Amino acid sequence: MVKKTGVGVLLSLMFVLFAYSSVLADTPVFKSDDGKWYGSINAGVAILNDIDFSATSSRGGITVTTAASLSFDAAASFGGALGYIINDLVRTEIEVGYQSIEYDKINISGNVTYGATTVAYTGEADVIGDIDALHVLTNVILTPLGNKTLFGASVTPLVGAGIGFFDYESTITAIGTQTATSVVSSTDFLVSIIAGLEYASSQQVTWAIKYRHGWIDSGRDGAEDSAIDNIGAHVNIAF
Repeated sequence: MVKKTGVGVLLSLMFVLFAYSSVLADTPVFKSDDGKWYGSINAGVAILNDIDFSATSSRGGITVTTAASLSFDAAASFGGALGYIINDLVRTEIEVGYQSIEYDKINISGNVTYGATTVAYTGEADVIGDIDALHVLTNVILTPLGNKTLFGASVTPLVGAGIGFFDYESTITAIGTQTATSVVSSTDFLVSIIAGLEYASSQQVTWAIKYRHGWIDSGRDGAEDSAIDNIGAHVNIAF
């Protein structure tokens, strides 16, 4: 199962980036011909964290309490962005990305209570289905250290944040040996934090590795909000 360690990974990456900064020397910043606009494409891996949910129901003197956790496979992600360089320290981006995430398993535990008797149960089953998701983010990217030289290469530590939405359709066709038909779609608020390292091959072209941790306001009907991590390679080309 995917553990929820996204923030810890982000903090570790930021520590490494800033630790290197004290031994780096300044080089020219990434810029376009007019110093403003650039386009970006990216590909990477998206990991939707486990989603926990619970429910309680009673009827005829019987109370059933259930807790469950859904896990997911890692998925390929693709996207692009249009960016604007405000100055040497701040950039803004409009980013669009897509990922198709397959379900993995569901783990269930709970209790059935009738009268003075309580019976506990647990179980695990494979889940067949996927989540097709499109996200749109408005990002603010900070480059507080500027471009540096690391082992002869021009690099830029990046940090930032974004807000936008996560539009998805979830389809489940089977749980264990039981056929299921479930199709759910929604558009939810998305907030993300970003860290990365960018290599400038010229003042018009850069290559970057970015990590993003996103929080999706999808919690409802006993399910918690979702979290998604993404690690991707980016190519930025100035206009």
